[in-house]
Amino acid sequence: MISHIIFDCDGVLLDSEGISMHVDIMLLAENGIAITEEDMHHRFVGTTFESMIAELEAEFAKPLPKDLSTRKDILMLELYARELKTVPGVIPVLQQLQLSRSIGTNGPRDRALAALRMTGLEPFFGDRLTTFEDVKYGKPAPDIYKLAAFRAGFAPDRCLVVEDSVTGVTAALAAGTHVIGFTGVAHDHVSKAKALKELGVLQVIHRMEELPGAIATLKA
Repeated sequence: MISHIIFDCDGVLLDSEGISMHVDIMLLAENGIAITEEDMHHRFVGTTFESMIAELEAEFAKPLPKDLSTRKDILMLELYARELKTVPGVIPVLQQLQLSRSIGTNGPRDRALAALRMTGLEPFFGDRLTTFEDVKYGKPAPDIYKLAAFRAGFAPDRCLVVEDSVTGVTAALAAGTHVIGFTGVAHDHVSKAKALKELGVLQVIHRMEELPGAIATLKA
């Protein structure tokens, strides 16, 4: 039985990954690392900023400024205030769902909470938020989703995770949760759906409006 839903944040609740990618590419270019948007999509969607920086420092044999994460947060919040939107259909679906819900994200808590306030999603979640800052290892390790399930008061196999990235799905499956893949704001819907199905998600949905029906199927 599904008793609780854990939503990933960026790319599932918030249409924010394009903003994040723009900031990442700009900050890296300022420090002599040129990376394309295509590479960002294939390599780093769903990973923590810190993991990406560590990988690129090793790849380019070049240390990057220690304040990059802080600078990213500042730039993101400035862009959020002007550009951030929810994923289409999210608010009506949250109004419809009867199950308790929380968020599990590889992003930082303060930025996520600010984004929820800006977009009107805060009333649906309050502070029911687990981030990479709360655990030893972020996604693709299972720690975030294990802790989110524990905080919700349910065993992982009573929880359903909604995820859009290979990194996040890997984490959720390793945590022992049920997983629905979401491709609604993906760069390439077809390849993303294929990748998530190959990992073993229960279903892949392409619009948020499909989520209640997908959950009903799982509970039947």
